Parts: sequence; structure tokens; C-alpha cells
Amino acid sequence: MPATADKEYTPSTLHDRYQMDLGEAKRLINSFGSNRLELDRLLGSRDRSPPQAGEENAAAA
Repeated sequence: MPATADKEYTPSTLHDRYQMDLGEAKRLINSFGSNRLELDRLLGSRDRSPPQAGEENAAAA
């Protein structure tokens, strides 16, 4: 079972994964929470894709 930290983004991990400004990452977490699945869905709807290499969610789908 994954640890809670694996289910949530920090501003730094969100910034790294989506190559976005750190301030934007902080704003998104403050506005929508740090849940990894929800933020991936939100950012996917904005037509931003996470990097394909090392994709953890592919096995869970």
C-alpha cells in the first residue's frame, strides 16, 4: 500500500512533474488541495501532460 506522501503533491513535486512555475504549483495546491489524482485530472483537463518516463499511475489504471 502506498504511503500518504505518494498520494499527495508538494509544490516542488508538482513543479517538477509539470514543469510549471513554483508559484503556480503553490497556487494550485492552495486552491484544489494536494491530492495527486485530482491534480493530475485537473492538469490533464488543461491539456498539460505529465512526463511519460517513470509514470507511476499507468500501473494503477
